[in-house]
Amino acid sequence: MEVGYLEVFNKIWHHCRIEWEDRGPTKTFLTDFVNEISSYGFISGEDILLCLFLGVAFTILRYLLSTLIFEPFFKWCQLSEKDQKKSPENAFKFLYYCSAYGYCSYILFNGKYNFFQDTRNCWKGWYKGMPVSQDIYILYMVQTGFYFHSMYATVFMDQWRRDSNLMLVHHVIANCLLFFSFAVRYYKIGVIVLFLHDIADIFLEFCKLCVAFKSRGGKYHLVPDVLSNVGVLCFALVWLYCRLYLYPLKVLHSCGCDARPIVPTAPFYFFFNAMLWVLFLMNIWWFTFIVWLIVRIIIGKSTGVEDTREIPKHPEKDKQLGNGGNVANGEINEPAGDKGEAC
Repeated sequence: MEVGYLEVFNKIWHHCRIEWEDRGPTKTFLTDFVNEISSYGFISGEDILLCLFLGVAFTILRYLLSTLIFEPFFKWCQLSEKDQKKSPENAFKFLYYCSAYGYCSYILFNGKYNFFQDTRNCWKGWYKGMPVSQDIYILYMVQTGFYFHSMYATVFMDQWRRDSNLMLVHHVIANCLLFFSFAVRYYKIGVIVLFLHDIADIFLEFCKLCVAFKSRGGKYHLVPDVLSNVGVLCFALVWLYCRLYLYPLKVLHSCGCDARPIVPTAPFYFFFNAMLWVLFLMNIWWFTFIVWLIVRIIIGKSTGVEDTREIPKHPEKDKQLGNGGNVANGEINEPAGDKGEAC
């Protein structure tokens, strides 16, 4: 039976109240939590080492691609000096998210699984320490490794922005969700979270690259400008539909309402749902940047796609100091989530 969007939140609140009354935290909840982690958590040292290795590998790969391919290519394309510095980051993330989303889509729709179509199947047949199929195991290890890289890259490689601190928190939560859902074998719902988040990042990085190319060679180019505007519209619609509409219907409803009746013994109800809700609230907060951009374009304060997080507080002063840059020729740079992106 289909559940309406607003009804989902009412049902989640109802189930949460029942769960709190029946199994709310006790005075020994910290001890109980540690004991449950020891009992239900199944993750090996080899798994952790593999994730760390992949995180280092992604960092090295990004450095090599940027140095040997992206930077010479963007210089040859005569991008502005500012865009030459930022575009290798965009190109690397665009390639990654295209690959990750393609593989995640293959897992969900190749006919082997049907838990996206009916999220109750995420919980049917669950038991402690159940095996992880090879295709999902690869997805989890790669995504976790990428978020390890993202934590490092946010601090040492990416351009610092107004929300970079929150981005770092997002990457930490994403990795916690990935590790936790893998260890406790809630990986099916995790695959859905990854699927709903990665697609927006594809449009995001595509828009950034288009913005960089619309002024290459110091001249205005119509096609990249049009593509950037179309891309940001698609990005906003995908973000709204996948992260703010489908995510509550598919993920929050399934974890908040379906999981307990199907698997009464499933642990970590409040802990797992809390992390998923934090991710949802982050998506709402980041969506305000998209709305702000659209409003600025409508009222004429912006001549095109830009990153509202990079707008200086004192534009005239920053322009005189040489830090203002070409704000109107910037780009919208919403975060990954995204992957959390992830579960």
